[in-house]
Amino acid sequence: MLSISGRQTLVFDMQVVDAVAVAQQVIFSLQEAWRLGCTGRSVEALTLAGEILAGAKARGEDWLAAQCDTDIAWYCFQIGKAELGLTHVRRAVDFWKLHGESRQEAYARAYFGWLLLELGLPEEAIEEATRALDLADKVADAKAQSLATNVIGIIFWYNKQPDRAILMSERSVELARSIGDKTYECWWLVNLGGAHSESGYIAQALGKPEEGHRLLLRALELTDQALDIAIETGDSWAARICLGNNADYYSHIGEHEKALQCMERYQLFQENSYVRDRQQYLYTLGQIYINYGKFADARSLLLEAMELIGEGGSFDSYIQIYFYLSQAHEGLGQFDLALEAHKKYHQAYLQNSAERTQQRTRLAEIYYETKRLKEVAETETKRADTLEASYQKLQEETDILASAVYLDALTGLYNRKYLDSRFKELTSEKRPYSIAMLDVDHFKSVNDNFSHMIGDQVLSAIGTILRSQLRITDQAIRFGGEEFVVLLAGAPRGAADVCERLRLAVEQWDWSEICNGLRVTISIGVASTLSAKSPNEILAIADQNLYTAKKTGRNRVVA
Repeated sequence: MLSISGRQTLVFDMQVVDAVAVAQQVIFSLQEAWRLGCTGRSVEALTLAGEILAGAKARGEDWLAAQCDTDIAWYCFQIGKAELGLTHVRRAVDFWKLHGESRQEAYARAYFGWLLLELGLPEEAIEEATRALDLADKVADAKAQSLATNVIGIIFWYNKQPDRAILMSERSVELARSIGDKTYECWWLVNLGGAHSESGYIAQALGKPEEGHRLLLRALELTDQALDIAIETGDSWAARICLGNNADYYSHIGEHEKALQCMERYQLFQENSYVRDRQQYLYTLGQIYINYGKFADARSLLLEAMELIGEGGSFDSYIQIYFYLSQAHEGLGQFDLALEAHKKYHQAYLQNSAERTQQRTRLAEIYYETKRLKEVAETETKRADTLEASYQKLQEETDILASAVYLDALTGLYNRKYLDSRFKELTSEKRPYSIAMLDVDHFKSVNDNFSHMIGDQVLSAIGTILRSQLRITDQAIRFGGEEFVVLLAGAPRGAADVCERLRLAVEQWDWSEICNGLRVTISIGVASTLSAKSPNEILAIADQNLYTAKKTGRNRVVA
């Protein structure tokens, strides 16, 4: 017969066994949620992780709760719930930072960056992604390095810098392969293919069809590799993305039958899909039918896609659907309906711009709500200061990442902040240089007659042209609105020739790719160190010359 003390020991041992069993079950459930998220069942993964999170909070298991918040951020990204994901990941980042968990913080910050980009906040996204990579490098975690590097590549792709996006995406794929992670390899191959396609579209717009065709074929090849892995691992979510992307690539090179075949295969992977998937399928197929000249079929699909908006579809897709719907109506000769759809497309774009502003406000609120926690972290852990100092050093020493902080999101060019920093450097330099001021002619009429969305696409294309035409020693900056500044290195005598080449490239660009009937030209004013000493004085003279160029007829260079 057991003594009292013996009974107490037995009860205690049983409690320990029960606690261990519960912990093991929770870990298994968390792993099961991740498996679901890697096999296209993201809604189920989100539900399961949410249940684990609720239990962890009830038991006061903060570490487990932070891990749930981190994973939930990714599931939210997969199903298009970026703002919900942002709430979870912000909480996770603060917890990991407070407790010095650098590895977990790296993952959380990488997801944070990706969600910020999804919400159209590239400047904030690059800051989080570079922090994530710095942390991953410090703990030498190849998987976290792969994730963070991929996110940085996506940001370059978003900023229409496909060459840099390709370099970063290639590195992320290599890292995934080095650790044998098939899921990451698949996902990053999709993005690598997307970066190649962006480069191909730019080449086509620059009048280089053969190069564009070659790059799109490479995009198809890489996406096929990703598709093979998605099928091998049972990832229906990735398979749908692969097939939708390939359909788009085939459509762009005129192989419409192959594009349709991709969409037929797409339907085989629609089990466990959700509203966003269905909507993307419908408008992608509608776009292919428009390219194929099957306008009636396209209209039916696009109208069906429009009905899904209220059920949780993507608002960004909503904008594109109206754009394609206007094309479908135009192809059917229904010009009144085409005009109505185009007006709604314009209204939706303006509404989306307002939404972006509101998202920035909500993001500021999230930061405010967690401010006190951050202050505690800075007080209680010296490591936070060390990490911050290390990040600042990384920003100064790594050009490829530092430049991204100074990028204009729309054009991919440097921004006004970067110009201010360069002017400080130029003040003390002795080498000759020139400054050009560029302005898009009649830009207001572009916005008024074609829409602000088209206006943004024009500015984005101007950025592409500038990057493709300038010498490696020159730098292009978006000064504000439709105005650009170019810093031209070397002897001033060649600056006007470079600017004339820019002017001609803009005039000869195929603007019909953006919108039929669109024509764009630029006026340029140039000044150099022969005219003044300080960069601000040279800029002022260039601005006066720009005014002269516009006053004397536009579409010209005045030096």
